[in-house]
Amino acid sequence: MSFITQVTISVVIYFIIRFFLKKERYLYISAFVSALSYIMIYSLNYEIVSVLPAIHFMVTGLSILFVFIAYSEIIILERKVRKIKKGVLGAFENFSVEKNYKIVFKLLGIGLLFLSLALISGLSLQTVFTTNLILKTVFTFVAWLIFVVTVIGVNYFNFPIKYATRSLFIAMWAVLGAYYMNSYLIG
Repeated sequence: MSFITQVTISVVIYFIIRFFLKKERYLYISAFVSALSYIMIYSLNYEIVSVLPAIHFMVTGLSILFVFIAYSEIIILERKVRKIKKGVLGAFENFSVEKNYKIVFKLLGIGLLFLSLALISGLSLQTVFTTNLILKTVFTFVAWLIFVVTVIGVNYFNFPIKYATRSLFIAMWAVLGAYYMNSYLIG
């Protein structure tokens, strides 16, 4: 089973749990269960010959998983906001849009943490620092810088969490895109 298939199965598990459980704390539980399922699927499909490469692929998959979870939650939030603006106040979840944005912001922070762990484990796998690794390091640093600036903006300067989440989400996609595209551009 391929790496992307494992992440996709974990995303589907997240959606199944998320569909049946609608409360705020269940969003955390469904993210945790899908991350745990990815680790189990990875462990069952690959023999762990060496610990460091296994950790590298696990944290890389987890970072992709959390970005996809955040993407789906942002899409759900945007649909909810559009319905509210149109005046359709049907059956919504028990927690507010603003609170949901804060949860997605935290999920993006967890995804960034896993992306940083993927960088650290990738750096420890390599003995020679190539242009590829240097670019990954720079992009991860830029993503952390954006995350720290948005956290400071939200906590101290009343920056709306909706815009902070959107900007961090775009930064995470840019970093992931840079991770996968720099090998094509350099090679």
